[in-house]
Amino acid sequence: MKRLGITVVSSVLAASIAVAAQAEDKPKVAFVPQLIGIPYFNAMEEGGKKAAEQFGVDFIYTGPVDANPVDQLQIVQNLINQGVSAISVSTLDASAIAPVVKAAEAKGIKLYTADSDAPDSGRAVYVAQASDEGLGDTLIDELASRIGGEGTVGIVSGDATASNLNTWIKIIQARVKEKYPDIKLLDPQYAGGSSDRAAQIASDLMTANPDLKGLIAVASSTCPGVGQAIETAGQIGTVIGTGYCSPNTARSYIESGAMGFTVLWDPAALGYLTVWAGKQLVDGTPFAAENTVPGMDAPVSYDAETGVLLLGDPSVFTKDNVDNFDF
Repeated sequence: MKRLGITVVSSVLAASIAVAAQAEDKPKVAFVPQLIGIPYFNAMEEGGKKAAEQFGVDFIYTGPVDANPVDQLQIVQNLINQGVSAISVSTLDASAIAPVVKAAEAKGIKLYTADSDAPDSGRAVYVAQASDEGLGDTLIDELASRIGGEGTVGIVSGDATASNLNTWIKIIQARVKEKYPDIKLLDPQYAGGSSDRAAQIASDLMTANPDLKGLIAVASSTCPGVGQAIETAGQIGTVIGTGYCSPNTARSYIESGAMGFTVLWDPAALGYLTVWAGKQLVDGTPFAAENTVPGMDAPVSYDAETGVLLLGDPSVFTKDNVDNFDF
């Protein structure tokens, strides 16, 4: 009986070791957002978790508590030191990320960007939510149609070094210069990751510019502040708020009329695609021009020249459709 017991225990121990080894073999794919604790990146996290289950990876979600580029880079370096398989970053400072890309490469780790790019950093791929041109043009075209193609428009952005936010601002500025000569864009103001700061900036812009017709919240973290400022100032219907805001973040302001519309994409789908891309990189599977991703409805395009994996077209959320979405 003792021998039987030893055999049984040995079998159980061997099975436990095998299970542990199998878990250890699962690639670890990390995503580092610009900051944690806001609905937009929470949705990306949930999408990443679903993809991790679908594709057999361990998903790590960790980021700074505010939009601090130095803290973000330290978190990325810590993940490199831990030897995770792939790291995706929503870049806060595109000019500073190249050294950690090299540090990752030295350890055989795939470092890539998602949501916000650093195109000159040597990153492996950029998982983009929509084309930058599509996002910039869609927002300003929609706003221009609502203000009659003329008037003064303010811009409240997030962190001053965030490459995605700055790119969209430049595209909006170029579109206005090309197509809307009667729209006056004010210089961008930066609120970091603070909604309260965004509210103060928006309020100051309305006070300093009594002819203001529109306010653009470029970062999702600034959306509630802009909407709140318009409501508090009693400017609903006079100043049209808009921005890159998730339906849940902007819903009450869209319903009150403070936000005439918002433009975005599905961040949960972006998080899902980000983890799938990480698994492809770890497996050494090249991206095709058109990729069928299990669990996603539409094919995902890839531009080999720019290294951009594109989720799809932007969406416009209004009072008529905002309740059809939950993110």
